[in-house]
Parts: sequence; C-alpha cells; structure tokens
Amino acid sequence: MTITLKPETERLVQEELQSGHFQTIDELILEGVQAWREKDRNHQTAEQRRAAVARMQEFAEKNRTSLGGISIKDLIHEGHRL
Repeated sequence: MTITLKPETERLVQEELQSGHFQTIDELILEGVQAWREKDRNHQTAEQRRAAVARMQEFAEKNRTSLGGISIKDLIHEGHRL
C-alpha cells in the first residue's frame, strides 16, 4: 500500500518515531487504528445508553409510572453503583 502524507502529518510521524514512542510506522498506524476503534465503541455505547434512558423516560411518562420521586437517570446511576 502506498500512502501519501501531508507535510504536517509526515512531520508528526517522524517526531513520534524519533521520540521512541513507536519503532515503526506500521506500529504507529496500528496504535492509531486501535485507538480510533476504541473511541468509536465508547461513542456508540454512550449513544446506546442515551437512547435507552430516553425509551425508559417515554415508557414512564406514557404509563404514568411513579418512581417515588426518583428520576430515571438517578435510578440508572444508582444501578451502576451496584
């Protein structure tokens, strides 16, 4: 694979290699891709949690569910502490 880098990107790559943070360009790219995947997974998980909270709030409002003065968000937060 041939990759063309902008001068600024090439400078950053060279700095990382010279600093010893990475031994090879392949190692640097692999680390970057893995970090991006982890960030993406965390982002998706956060979106899924927000959607679940929204569904619970809709359910509680639609069914007039009483939680004794506790909000759904507080209830979920309490569940995470266990």
